[in-house]
Amino acid sequence: MDEKRLFLKLVRKHINAVEAEAKGVRKAKDIEPLHRMRIALRRLKSTLSDFKDLLPAGEYEEALTNIRKLLRSLGQARDIDTKTAFLKELVASSAAEKHQMGILEIIDELQEDRTEIQPRIQKNISRLNQKQVFRSILRLRPSLEETSVILDEFAKNRILARLEKMFSLEPFVRRPSCLTELHEMRIAAKNLRYTLENFSSLYRGRTRSFALSAMKVQRALGELHNYDVWLGLMAILKESSGRDVYFRRAVNFLTAECASRRETAYREFVSLWSRLKKRKTWARLSFFTLDRK
Repeated sequence: MDEKRLFLKLVRKHINAVEAEAKGVRKAKDIEPLHRMRIALRRLKSTLSDFKDLLPAGEYEEALTNIRKLLRSLGQARDIDTKTAFLKELVASSAAEKHQMGILEIIDELQEDRTEIQPRIQKNISRLNQKQVFRSILRLRPSLEETSVILDEFAKNRILARLEKMFSLEPFVRRPSCLTELHEMRIAAKNLRYTLENFSSLYRGRTRSFALSAMKVQRALGELHNYDVWLGLMAILKESSGRDVYFRRAVNFLTAECASRRETAYREFVSLWSRLKKRKTWARLSFFTLDRK
């Protein structure tokens, strides 16, 4: 398979996945279509990024700008959807029995914010269609002809760059207070995973275990990040004036609950990272990328 056919196969797959969810996202009756659309768009963005050096700069930037706008609004909506789902599950538990009124008040406010975002999502979906962004992407044809590398070397260079970015953040693994860097590491692990998946067809399953390991790191750090976001929100809500006693007690309860869960999530991440290092997962991936045809 050459670079043109691989690129077209990937972008067509991700664009089809985005378009399949458009109706459900517009209706907003269920949170899963939005989640699936967001993932498909992120995969499309990753594919464009991986082939960036082989694409016309202007067309690449235009496509990415429009995709980012939709991703931003979907991300805001997804953040509220997951918060609301978390609170609805928590409010039904015995641990939160004394704080139901305050938690329900927070849920109502989140749902109001979610309603405000929906028109922006619909506008951004329409903009993609109006500007024929997907058609423009499908017309792109990346080419290695003017370079001195073959597709195997190009792919492994991309994988190695993603791996090096993730590893540059390893000094922060055992520094739980470095929220920004741990969040950056999550994004780096996600990008590594997607790049491994983008080029997996070239290697007949040899990269599958590495992609799975990157996914585990991404998800562990994602769990940690979720609680960091929660604690940030609780800090803001604590400063809210004119709130009733039920609301304030609920905020205090949620702060303690999320802090406890964050500690657990952090320990699980460090344990996962240590296991992967012990198995020499990333060293083996590095050796794989340096083995050139």
